[in-house]
Amino acid sequence: MRIEIFSDMVCPWCYIGKRRLSIALERTGARPDVVWRAFQLDPAFPAGLRWTLAEAHVRRYGLDAAEDRRRRKAVTDVAAQVGLEYRLDRAVMANTADAHRLVKHGGAHGKGTETAEALMRAYAVEGRDIGDPVDLGGIAGELGLPPLEPGAYKKEVNEDLARAARYGVRGVPSLVVDEKYLLVSPDADDLVGFLERRPG
Repeated sequence: MRIEIFSDMVCPWCYIGKRRLSIALERTGARPDVVWRAFQLDPAFPAGLRWTLAEAHVRRYGLDAAEDRRRRKAVTDVAAQVGLEYRLDRAVMANTADAHRLVKHGGAHGKGTETAEALMRAYAVEGRDIGDPVDLGGIAGELGLPPLEPGAYKKEVNEDLARAARYGVRGVPSLVVDEKYLLVSPDADDLVGFLERRPG
């Protein structure tokens, strides 16, 4: 079985989705081949712009401050249910093109899942700027990866974006199983049920 995970590291639901998948795999004993795929929620977010998530919600996406607080609290509460201690008050929005290249870099060295998780944790928990080359270099070093070369894996990231369009992926987290089954933001129980009854 092969599971392609379409995610964006600045989507706090994606880290929750990663944890839910881990729970489901542990409960079922399934050992799929997991492939991380790039998807950008806001590909036009200006590179180098350093806004907190709260600032981006209000200034870029048009939420009022109360709705921003409500959304951040809601997702923080759900994260806590799967053992994640979100600190979205210090999350920094970013253009994630380079972060996705780093995930590809990690995957090329057998650490795709570890790299994706490190980036999601850096964003949602640690308040690091995953659009900043210095922070990305630090994360790569912490994972024992060689430096990410400028422009490396850009083709692979673009191929993932095209693949998402072919599958009909419009939001994240989305999982595609064996190139046939599209699961959008499933919870752990839904994943367990799917894995236990999956055809073939």
